[in-house]
Amino acid sequence: MSKQSDDGRAVTEGGSLASDQPVAKRPSRRVRRRMRTEGKRGGLASTLAFLPLIFLAVFGGIPIVLSLLLMLGHFGGPNSAVAQLGQGEIPGRGIGTLGAITQMFESHSYQQNVIATVIVFVITGIAVLIIAATLTLWQRLRPSRAMATLQFLAVVPLFIPVVIASFTLWTFWGDRGFTDSSAALLGWSHALIFSGKLQGVILAEVWVSLPFAVLLMRAGVSTLGDSSLDAARDAGAGLFTVALRIALPQLRKECLIVFCFTAVGVLGSFTVPYIIGPSNPLMLGVDAVDTFSNYNQPQQAAVIGFTIFALAGLIGAIYAIGSRSRHVNH
Repeated sequence: MSKQSDDGRAVTEGGSLASDQPVAKRPSRRVRRRMRTEGKRGGLASTLAFLPLIFLAVFGGIPIVLSLLLMLGHFGGPNSAVAQLGQGEIPGRGIGTLGAITQMFESHSYQQNVIATVIVFVITGIAVLIIAATLTLWQRLRPSRAMATLQFLAVVPLFIPVVIASFTLWTFWGDRGFTDSSAALLGWSHALIFSGKLQGVILAEVWVSLPFAVLLMRAGVSTLGDSSLDAARDAGAGLFTVALRIALPQLRKECLIVFCFTAVGVLGSFTVPYIIGPSNPLMLGVDAVDTFSNYNQPQQAAVIGFTIFALAGLIGAIYAIGSRSRHVNH
């Protein structure tokens, strides 16, 4: 119990004066309610931030681990069902076996498939980069209505489904198609048939991948300053000199993104090479599905999948090294 002294201060039971410091007040009900609401919102935001990681771990990480175990010859657990139906399996002991990997890479047809896939995504990435850079830089340095129309047409494939486009290009480039018939009128028999060939796959992949590249390069070109371009022109530099020595060095990041993203997209594509591509050699995406469904060899299909994963990792390493060197130079 405390009493009050003559000057109005509180006195404890022992007779000492209480401290002059004000007693902390308890937060009001409204403040407490607001604090609880903010805490709930913070917890919800943290949960939503982790959802992509959880989604990636469940639908990406677990299948990768199971495929790795299947490739190394571990046929128990979740892999038991697919292992019972598979053919030509090589079981492993302990850590596992590399028998399936050795078997696939000793196959001449599989070596051809890997080489064909690398050739297709490298040539496609370079071609898409050259075309997109030419269209956007030309319009930036020397604007014209014709170049603006070409840029617009280059984005049109973005709104056409890949399946429909692939069947259309197969007919257009195929036997007795438009290109073959036009060549026949000029006296060239079977000269411009691209369906069923890797050349057709490259042309179709360029057509499909070009819209994203043009949009990205257009955004990068719009950031170029007029001062450096005008200074180069005043010094007597021509169009190609300005483009190669002034503009492109400032667009290295965009060029790297266009090449790497195009290469990864072509590497993992299935529809275009399945419809337009040849039966031999096969792109790795088509080969993986063919090995799993037609030949019923899931372990060998897992080897193909990890080959695609390794090539994609190589492209990612090129992007990482290029981005790091750019930051170091800056």
